[in-house]
Amino acid sequence: MPGAHGGSQLPLFSLTIMESVLDAIHARYAPVDARVAEILENIRRDCRALERESRNQGNERQVEEFIDRLRAEFGERVVIERQRLSAWAVRTTRWNYLFTVRGDSTDRIVLVAHYDTWRGPGADDNTTGEEIVKQYLLADLRAARRPALTHTYFLAGSEECGLVGLSSQLLLALGLQAANLALTQQNWLWAVVAAALAPLAGYRFGVSGSREYVKTLSTEQLRRIRGVVSVDSVGEGRLYIPRGTLGADFLHALIPFGDYDSINDLLEEAAHLHGIKYNNYLAGGTTDHVSFLEVNNGLWVRGREAARRVAARLARRPYTPPLRVPATALVAMLPGKASPLVFGGKIHTPRDTPDRVYPGPLRETLLILDYFFHRLDGGARVGEPRNLDEFHYARLYRTAAGHLLALKDAVEPNRRNVNGVYRATATVEGKRGIATVRDLVGWGVETRLRDQVAEICAQLGLTWERERIDELEVIGDDARLHFARHLTPFQRLAKASHRAIAAVQSVVRNWIFLTFFALAWVLAQVFGWALDVAFSLSTPFALWVAEHTVLTLIAVVAVEIAILLYMMARRIPTWIDNAYRHENRADNLGSLRRVRDQTLR
Repeated sequence: MPGAHGGSQLPLFSLTIMESVLDAIHARYAPVDARVAEILENIRRDCRALERESRNQGNERQVEEFIDRLRAEFGERVVIERQRLSAWAVRTTRWNYLFTVRGDSTDRIVLVAHYDTWRGPGADDNTTGEEIVKQYLLADLRAARRPALTHTYFLAGSEECGLVGLSSQLLLALGLQAANLALTQQNWLWAVVAAALAPLAGYRFGVSGSREYVKTLSTEQLRRIRGVVSVDSVGEGRLYIPRGTLGADFLHALIPFGDYDSINDLLEEAAHLHGIKYNNYLAGGTTDHVSFLEVNNGLWVRGREAARRVAARLARRPYTPPLRVPATALVAMLPGKASPLVFGGKIHTPRDTPDRVYPGPLRETLLILDYFFHRLDGGARVGEPRNLDEFHYARLYRTAAGHLLALKDAVEPNRRNVNGVYRATATVEGKRGIATVRDLVGWGVETRLRDQVAEICAQLGLTWERERIDELEVIGDDARLHFARHLTPFQRLAKASHRAIAAVQSVVRNWIFLTFFALAWVLAQVFGWALDVAFSLSTPFALWVAEHTVLTLIAVVAVEIAILLYMMARRIPTWIDNAYRHENRADNLGSLRRVRDQTLR
């Protein structure tokens, strides 16, 4: 059983996955529970040592000691690079450290974690990530043969914003307030202040060490990166595999970076196979994978590429997108963990101690990363994750190569779904179809069945069209399943509402900071309207406010900020992260639902 807030420790799925397949993947490493115990012990040791000195000097010293250990044990088998950060980039620690284990191919996998801490011992943020990176590096060096791809293990400096980054954020907030006063009061002095502080909108608050490293890479080196995963604060809470990432400066926070779909799918696939619950929307903050996502993905580049796409479409010529680096992150979070303002918050405080690092999320992180390395190094994918009789929803599609049967298992311990797409021999008469299953074409974890079919058909070079039927009989080797759809008017309305809510959630996710400003404006209007009504209903209250204007303004602003913080830190992120549920429910209502089955003997 996990500790409090320690994440789930679900067993491997026993539905149809042969445990031996996953066991073989994990057998490359020591038993996962032993690795977790080793990480926890190393975290306790590292934090004890940091108590005796300046923490970031201590962080650098500990990495140097680790390098001495590598040199003594492995000699030149590992390529070690130290990169000194420019004065402009230093927030906390002054160095990047890179450890490269050469593989059969020069294509690379990058596992990154920042090793600096801020305002606390940093047991969770981010000694957890640092120790995981070290553990995988040592496993590579002790392996009997070198990996298929080159593995780069990156301990990034100055991920935390430190006092420099925090000061820049406060000054930028002052600049935004000055701009607001300049507009509302027509005061040119405030306009001058706002203009002077405007450049801070592009100043990088943190995550500066990894950015320095990425800037040194050539186009060819970037092209050879097959995948990047950043591991950050995975010691407490539920895992997040972010589908949207805020930038590390104000402008990129306004318009977040999207996800790199294929690598996110790979990590989510690993989570599905191991029954691991995960979320996708991480409110506030970012980590080192964003430096890789930024490649050819700045605001000007986005605008330029949008124009190129339009021009290519008008000219009816193919559009070639710019090089992008596949990058994502693993982060563990729970309400209040990252905010010292909320009871129980620990990140960036003295409360980030080893006793609040739990084995559950560490174990889940290792299981996912084992599968990540296995697949990118060319390992086989799990062949068929479900038996036919374990699916609950169906759709039938027509292609030039015959019919495809798409099936969804929407009842899982992690509340997500696994889809299977099969070739089928089908006949359709009116609104009824019969499909005999032939073989599995592919499987995946898309929320909507049509997206799964579109992805697989794109790989096969097929066009597709859905068969509009209300009943379907599916015949397999040992089962006969019956699916049907008969929507009531209420269910049709529910389907439309789920789609509408999911669409709104998607807009809010992509424009989260504009949502913040819109919410602030709405709150200001509501409070202004409420005060006007109160003044009209109570003259004594109006006179009291007139006599205590400053106190009233402070109280109103404090209440508005409290509501904003609560909505932006708790309610809106939860609402956004539930978008997949609405998409899933709408998709299920639009699909054929299993109504009965018969086992064939």
